[in-house]
Amino acid sequence: MTDIAATVAPTVIGRSLWGDAWARLKANRAAMFSLYYLALIGVVSVFGPWFVPHQYTTIYADYVRMPPSLSAYPKADMIETALTEAIKRMRVDIKEWRQEGNQVFVTVKSTRPIDDRNIRYLDRSDAFDDTKIESKSPDGLEVTMSASIKQQYFLFGTDNTGRDLLSRTLMAGRISLAIGLLAGVVAVVIGVVYGAAAGFAGGKVDEVMMRIVDVLYSLPFIFFVIMLVVFFGRNFVLMFLAVGAVLWLDMARIVRGQALSIPPPEYVQAAGAQGGGP
Repeated sequence: MTDIAATVAPTVIGRSLWGDAWARLKANRAAMFSLYYLALIGVVSVFGPWFVPHQYTTIYADYVRMPPSLSAYPKADMIETALTEAIKRMRVDIKEWRQEGNQVFVTVKSTRPIDDRNIRYLDRSDAFDDTKIESKSPDGLEVTMSASIKQQYFLFGTDNTGRDLLSRTLMAGRISLAIGLLAGVVAVVIGVVYGAAAGFAGGKVDEVMMRIVDVLYSLPFIFFVIMLVVFFGRNFVLMFLAVGAVLWLDMARIVRGQALSIPPPEYVQAAGAQGGGP
């Protein structure tokens, strides 16, 4: 019994084509690194805009073309400039100002009574918030106000209009991934259906269908996109449709060639011999 059991061959477990492709992919370190990196970029682009402190459309007029920084804005040398600009909109003069921690105290004066509603000019500034009137002279010509310094972080800096580049980069990554994936799906669906139909039909139908592909090949991609934008305007859906409408040409040729390279199976020939149609 021991000899018989020893001669029994071990069970061989087969591996699918997907399993074989995954094994070869894991054996390539550069490919696996690229896969992990792409997955990280995808996760950051999809979920990152929800966690950044700024919206990608918000404009900070006081922070135009700011360099990247790990520390908060405004810097120490920017507080006086921001305060002067805000007070200038009130049409009053600064008598004195001082900073205590994260708060600034400023005393302003004017030749006419100062309206208490002028504190909104400090709140409108990107550098200050929670403005209050601390004291006011009996004649109303001199007012002391306090405001909290609003700390803003721009890790990637800001652009020419004062928008946060980090949030805009993450949003651009999300849109790029969406267009790439959707355009790929559109290209695969159109290309497989069109190429398989041409290869299956054969003859004159195949010739006509593939000449249409050749004509589309001759059109410049950028011209095609410009034409779509002119007729339909700017649209997110239009972008991936334009890309997918051009990428399917290669897929159609590949699928057609595969369809033509497969000879009719015997069961198809038998069905045809018995009078079966296409």
